[in-house]
Amino acid sequence: MNNLRHTLSPLPRSNLQRGFTLIELIVVIVILGILGGYVFSYVGFGAQIYVDTTAREQLMSQSRFAVERLTREIRNAVPRSVRVAADNSCIEFMPILASSQYLQVPRQGPSASDPLLVIEPRADQGVNLIGQYLLIYASTPNFIYNPTQTERRKIIDAIVSTGDDHVVEIAYTDSISYFTGNSPAQRYFIGGQPISWCYQQATGQLWRYTGYGLNANASTLAQLQRALTTSAEVMAENLTNDLTLTTPERPFIVDDATLVRNSLVHLDLRFARAADTERLQLLQEVHVPNVP
Repeated sequence: MNNLRHTLSPLPRSNLQRGFTLIELIVVIVILGILGGYVFSYVGFGAQIYVDTTAREQLMSQSRFAVERLTREIRNAVPRSVRVAADNSCIEFMPILASSQYLQVPRQGPSASDPLLVIEPRADQGVNLIGQYLLIYASTPNFIYNPTQTERRKIIDAIVSTGDDHVVEIAYTDSISYFTGNSPAQRYFIGGQPISWCYQQATGQLWRYTGYGLNANASTLAQLQRALTTSAEVMAENLTNDLTLTTPERPFIVDDATLVRNSLVHLDLRFARAADTERLQLLQEVHVPNVP
């Protein structure tokens, strides 16, 4: 009997298995929740920084591409061909396809019927002269774009001179055969179809237009959008220039050339992301040599 009592006696208190109480579990859950909130907040903050940084880099990349592309095209424009539309929305210019010197040019008077003999452009320029514009001493935009001028001709044929592979006789269609101007350096330019870069404030986009032909006045954005033969492509987005202000934030300004300096083009393009009030302003000055 004594042995049985000894066998059924309770175990010592130190050997009992203990669990967590409900209060302890709640406290642990609350602490883990607080720690988890801080961890996720930190991770989310880092992710937001990455997203913002990526968006800024993308905005800067596309803005720099547009400015660099426009700068290079303006630098290759025919002298005195750069102009801005009346509504300040577009900048227009005629690109240089080739250039060289002439040997003989028909002038008003006894030489009016002489052929136009020029030195052939470099072979690496690879320009088909037929259908392009020939310009000799076109010292104002009016001489370049106005259809009634006598400094620009449309080339219909180019014949290599007999006995000299580098001399070309150029034929063109016009009721007046002679040129009124004479370049001091006997230089001529071959120009292509005009190009316009336009800012559309309603959409914040920068457009590039080609194929619309020559007009006496610089074409506005509305006119280019209505032109049936125009080719258009978006070059940049997220622009914020405000043209409705008392002092408009004009994206394009042209200072015409004078006797003491070249033509100077000012580019002022302002960008901002839709979800951010921070603005990126790119200012660029482009010099266009005055060598007609």
